[in-house]
Amino acid sequence: MLEYDKYPMKKYIHFDRRVRIEKKESYLTNRNRIALHSFLPFIHYKDSFDRNIGQKNPDMDYRPIKNKNRDIMYAGHLDNYIFKFYAEKLNCEYNSWTSSNQIDECSIAYRDNKDGSSNIEFAAEIINSIVQHEEAYIIVGDFTKYFDYLNHKILKERVKTVLKTSLLEEDWYNVFRSVTKYGYYEKSFLEKKFGSDRFLRSKGTYSYFKQFKDFRAFQREYKCEKNLDNYGIPQGTAISAVLANVYSINFDKEVQQIAKHYSGLYRRYSDDYIIVIPKKHNNDTTIAQIKEIDKQVRRLAEKDKIIIQEEKTGLFEYSNEILTDIEENKESHLDYLGFVFDGANVQMRGKSPYKFYRKANQLIDKAISVKEKKKLDKIPYRKSIYSQYTDLGTERKPYGNFITYAKKAQNSFDKISPKTNNLMMQQIKNRKKKIEKKLGIRIHSKSF
Repeated sequence: MLEYDKYPMKKYIHFDRRVRIEKKESYLTNRNRIALHSFLPFIHYKDSFDRNIGQKNPDMDYRPIKNKNRDIMYAGHLDNYIFKFYAEKLNCEYNSWTSSNQIDECSIAYRDNKDGSSNIEFAAEIINSIVQHEEAYIIVGDFTKYFDYLNHKILKERVKTVLKTSLLEEDWYNVFRSVTKYGYYEKSFLEKKFGSDRFLRSKGTYSYFKQFKDFRAFQREYKCEKNLDNYGIPQGTAISAVLANVYSINFDKEVQQIAKHYSGLYRRYSDDYIIVIPKKHNNDTTIAQIKEIDKQVRRLAEKDKIIIQEEKTGLFEYSNEILTDIEENKESHLDYLGFVFDGANVQMRGKSPYKFYRKANQLIDKAISVKEKKKLDKIPYRKSIYSQYTDLGTERKPYGNFITYAKKAQNSFDKISPKTNNLMMQQIKNRKKKIEKKLGIRIHSKSF
């Protein structure tokens, strides 16, 4: 029997209607039906996220930003359940394979971490390892548009390896084909034809079509876009992340062997990887050899048709609580999983607190504008402001707010990496004063 809480009914609007997992369990677990299942086209949109650029404006509490886009595709409601179900099965086999091949600690993203570990704990582990070695070499790298360039032939072979089969069963083949030779419609196009999700929900509509035959008629009139390349999988489906991990099993295994040869450590978090080589176990290791290791890793990536992003790679030397960029021969810092380490101090990546204050200021500016426009006695949106941007919201469900994250990061680093100077809470120490100054009122717990 399925664990129903793992299959929540999503609220997004798609070509099919929302349905509870309980009503589809028999369909989902019937391999013959999945083998013949006709997957719907995905819906594609660009997810914009912020990146800080330039210097902080003295007239603002945050830096100027520019938007970066990430292509996201989401599946129909039933298709999403299928992807989730097969992702769990594949992840189970993947965990078994990595364990038997002794690389289960290498890949740390998208795993079912029973201990609740996140990027915070993983970053703390790596940084603590560097500090514990006292002297070490560090190699970091990043894959360019990892999901977009996954080679289908290689991916298929790796899936078969993990599933311990020479030929994909018909249900697995249908699922695999649905995320490699897929079709999709642009979200913007659908909004022009049918209206926004908010508009449709206001009318009690949760599907673009009342009947499935209407969608088929629409599909005949408006052909969907198709991925005709022999590479690339959609980012955003329930199975994409597991497939990305499976794709890298050979890369992980071979890089792990290189790291172990030097008594080192290798970790990959999705498309970011890091290698730590301790000096004390490798007294004869030279910078030239570290550069050669970097070249070896690049050759392994090239063999798997993985593209390494040059501007995000780096070679560092750690000694006397100082990180030195080997190529530029100057003091530097390591930016890893949202944290910045300079050899002695650890902080959250600069854009994190800036984004926190920028969004707070934007909401408060909006609230003040509405207050003045409507001549209100009190500032509106107070509950949202307090819950998202003050300590009053640190316990809000399900994840709290950014302050919750900062506190967790501080506590985790203090526990896992006690020898570093961990400054997460220092970065937001004046949060109450800044919010009160912007609001023009003092914040009390009874303000709700």
